[in-house]
Amino acid sequence: MSITSKATAILSIVLASNFCYAQDELKHQNLGSSVNSSVDELKPIISADGKTLYMIRNGHAQNLATEDIWYSTLSSDGSWDKALHPASPLNQGKNTSVCNVSPDGNTLVIKGAYVDGEYEGSGFSIVTKNKKGNWGEPKKLDIKNFAKYVDAADCMGAYYCGDGKTILIYLCDVNDGQRTNIYFSKLIEREKWSKGKSLKDFGKFLSKALNNKTWTEPELLGNINTKEYEETYCFLASDGVTLYFASNRPGGQGDLDLWMAKRQDDTWKKWSEPVNLGPKINSKGRDAYYCLDAKAEYAYLVSDHNSIGGDDIVKVKLAEDIKPNPVVLIRGKVFNAKTKEPIGAGIEYENLVDGKNAGFANSNPMTGEYTIILPYGKNYGFLGSAEKFIPVSDNMDLTQVAAYQEINRDLYLVPLEVGSVIRLNNIFFDFGKATLRPESVPEMERLAGYMASNKGMEIEISGHTDNVGSADANLKLSDDRAKAVADYLVSMGIEAPKIKFKGYGETKPVSTNDTDEGKQMNRRVEFTILKN
Repeated sequence: MSITSKATAILSIVLASNFCYAQDELKHQNLGSSVNSSVDELKPIISADGKTLYMIRNGHAQNLATEDIWYSTLSSDGSWDKALHPASPLNQGKNTSVCNVSPDGNTLVIKGAYVDGEYEGSGFSIVTKNKKGNWGEPKKLDIKNFAKYVDAADCMGAYYCGDGKTILIYLCDVNDGQRTNIYFSKLIEREKWSKGKSLKDFGKFLSKALNNKTWTEPELLGNINTKEYEETYCFLASDGVTLYFASNRPGGQGDLDLWMAKRQDDTWKKWSEPVNLGPKINSKGRDAYYCLDAKAEYAYLVSDHNSIGGDDIVKVKLAEDIKPNPVVLIRGKVFNAKTKEPIGAGIEYENLVDGKNAGFANSNPMTGEYTIILPYGKNYGFLGSAEKFIPVSDNMDLTQVAAYQEINRDLYLVPLEVGSVIRLNNIFFDFGKATLRPESVPEMERLAGYMASNKGMEIEISGHTDNVGSADANLKLSDDRAKAVADYLVSMGIEAPKIKFKGYGETKPVSTNDTDEGKQMNRRVEFTILKN
């Protein structure tokens, strides 16, 4: 072989080697020394917006216990800031970890049951930010009959789902050969209002709904679990249906592999046949921890390959066939409509077709910022509520599935005082008619609830139209629609003298009638507080 041929061959080997290294780096990208250290980094949890990463460090010199919570934030240049070690209440000298962070970043669920700020034992607690923007005291999740599961479990962990309504729990039963199963527990929600009840019962129903924080007894997660193998370390994607979990069942690459399945209905017991995530994610070793942000472009997981020390947190670009369904991330701020000051508020979102609650969130008490995630395929209503304010609703039609996107939407809450005017955004009518559509029911129930809770309240329902058609026809249509809302409230038990109604037709526009968007703004139903 000539010198030139040898040089060419050597160069080819070098290039091939570099290409393989580059491919390996593309496969597993270490997050670097700001996130990873000389000890094990485990159980990563990434925030929905991908900007905050929680983890535990095992045996770090700064830890108060063997396993403590640490976190890192993403800089504007795309690099991760040096990981920080939060003090109490997140770390209190007991082994702990973050089970998830809510989409708005204002709520954490952590491992460990705390009562009145004191560690009680095994279990899980919720931590929310207070008005100063600091984490408040952890409060134990009240899960029915959980003690009997704790007694049997040598190890446990959980994933708190982004809708705030379901928690997935994995328990290792020492009496069953250390085999782990995944369970689910659901927030016990308010019963659905029935118009046959009295107004007094309606008030009791509201009070029960607002104060209910009990969770159901854990149940096995259906066909995800097997009788012979281990199922553990679960994560539910932002779409609410795509589950990733670890298992040593047959068909994997090694000891413990990551798998994926899709939820088939609302029972949490029926899932598609689990699919192995393949060699780009799994290795011959033990693959367990896995999480995604809402965009789901990268998975964050743990690997000891070329690590800084022990197990490190890495990210991997996801192939299309193992991605969850796309979602919409909605962020904004909640303001006092009168003063324009930010306020802390509860956010609730629902399926407008059947009125079923789809999730809960909270805005930051200092900044008013909130974030919710809505999967495609439904028409949603969402609203913010706070003490001494009239909750204000909005809606978003996501029935047509599209790609991941982020939308800004601010909410303005109106003070509960005489003269306040509140737009009922989630009241819908058939075109050109005064027939209330079924999607209007949740909004009507809420308005009845406000009046039941404020017995002295009297209101005027006002109907408004755009300028399409004759002024006389528009005046009649708006009056008929206002009457339809008033009649519905009376049918729910609100006293008729407390409700006035009037149609104003096209005489009080709030926007231009020269655009479709302006006309839509002008077509509305409002109520004004006359007495409180």
